[in-house]
Amino acid sequence: IRALGREQTPENAHDLLLASGYWDAQANPYPSRAALDLVSASGPLPSLPAEERRDLTHLTALAIDDEENEDPDDALSWDDGRLWVHIADVAALVAPGSAPDIEARNRGANLYLPEGTVTMLPEEATLLLGLGLEDRSPALSFGLDLTADGRIENLEIVPSVVRVTRWTYEEAEKRLDEPIPAKLLELAQRYEARRRRAGAVEINLPEVRVKSRGGEVSIRPLLPLRSRNLVREAMLMAGEAVAQFALRHDIPIPFTVQAAPDGELVVGETPSTNYARRKQMQPSQQSVAAGAHSGLGMEVYAQVTSPLRRYLDLVIHQQLRAFLQGQEILDRTAITERIGVAASIQRDLRRTERLSRQHWTLVYLRQNPDWRGQGVIVEQHGRRHVTMLPELDLEADIYLPGNYALDERLLLQIQDVNLPYLNSKFSAVTSPQSP
Repeated sequence: IRALGREQTPENAHDLLLASGYWDAQANPYPSRAALDLVSASGPLPSLPAEERRDLTHLTALAIDDEENEDPDDALSWDDGRLWVHIADVAALVAPGSAPDIEARNRGANLYLPEGTVTMLPEEATLLLGLGLEDRSPALSFGLDLTADGRIENLEIVPSVVRVTRWTYEEAEKRLDEPIPAKLLELAQRYEARRRRAGAVEINLPEVRVKSRGGEVSIRPLLPLRSRNLVREAMLMAGEAVAQFALRHDIPIPFTVQAAPDGELVVGETPSTNYARRKQMQPSQQSVAAGAHSGLGMEVYAQVTSPLRRYLDLVIHQQLRAFLQGQEILDRTAITERIGVAASIQRDLRRTERLSRQHWTLVYLRQNPDWRGQGVIVEQHGRRHVTMLPELDLEADIYLPGNYALDERLLLQIQDVNLPYLNSKFSAVTSPQSP
């Protein structure tokens, strides 16, 4: 690169590798730039310990997720007014300080790329613990009641055995009028209403799923289904309940906190107001000190429902199991150290996932050079109009003469793709139209 008289940057290196034919557009450079392992964890796991488990197989347990999900780790049951959230009992196999625990700690979380998933735990963990992969699944189950005004009461945490039925979100959406899904949905809506009253921030912007299989890229929308909201609220209930339990019993865990945004939040339900509101939000973070999560409208919260996918969720399960069994729990120093290790790698993971999605989205546009689609103006800076492309979950700068109103819509056509710099250029095929 120096001999060519070009600046020595990763982008110029990428450009040269493409121009020389050494790489093709399929090469995703972002995991290696972050020095992330692209081979899933491996190694032996112990057998499940012989211990007493609550038999909850009489309850219908629904694991609702995306169709392509391969690591189901949560399910929901209705028990005569009581909600059960069943979570894969990963801490039963992965003890603090064990080899798989240290491996997962160094990885921080699963790495989700359009071309595949790199797991923090060996594949055997999912095969043994994934809910619904066998007729009977071990779980750590959280039973709770919800008051009329949406407050959580009477948390019970038990190792259990459950019999899980797996549904996709689309299938669940069609069955929400059935007795059990309807009751679960009512609980979720009651809880969400309480969070909204407490100041929870709602941001509704398009989301898509980007996949690359055999060199072909597909992009499909994630529809705003009630079934997704049902699962989200149930997971949030479990997180708040566990955080309250940990505080009450002085159990050090990684709490998830989020500071309040600076200034008064932008209000409105248009694309531009949702876009502006997202930019106002502070990043969430993990801390051994409990604190409010302003975006969720909670005084205390912990992420606890994905121990197969996120290391700090697993740490919480390890702490809960030790406490319930009367064993020694990790102290605040040990938890703080784990937060530090996981947080540093998780920043790289999330950034790599974001850049990889952008990479494959631009590969998709290269594969579809005649692409046309709708754009929505969400921000203006003189002639530069920041435009959201809902079909791609992509932002582009469109230069238009004159001033146009926010939320006006345009028909856009792809003009150029610069893969190394993750830049795309679109032109307006039609003039802006009011929403």
